[in-house]
Amino acid sequence: MTADDLHQLFLEAAQTEAWMPSAWQRARTSFWPEMQAEWLSYAAAETRVRLTPSSEQIDRYDLAMKLSLTLEDKDRRLIWAVAYSAVNNRVKPHYARIARQRHVDRRTIKRQYMAALVALSHRLED
Repeated sequence: MTADDLHQLFLEAAQTEAWMPSAWQRARTSFWPEMQAEWLSYAAAETRVRLTPSSEQIDRYDLAMKLSLTLEDKDRRLIWAVAYSAVNNRVKPHYARIARQRHVDRRTIKRQYMAALVALSHRLED
């Protein structure tokens, strides 16, 4: 895998994680199932549909997690921080925000991120 392939893999993994249901949500439990009357069974116009990841996306998410466990701690944290910033930004990774949190220049963050991806790419080739 090239560094660009790894970049896309981690961005997709972060998006997949955002689509997964939260582990912190409590399941509703009751004795009676919620049933609506027939005339109420149609969804309201303001109903939001939550996106759910496909099985292929879950498999790639699992691959990204396994690959990230082979990295050093600082590289792993950096790669996931960049991936999550791209999910929240919806356009591209937000290196400047990560740089402000770590008190370094944004170009340094981008350089370290690319170096971590290239190192992982070389490790996978061997």
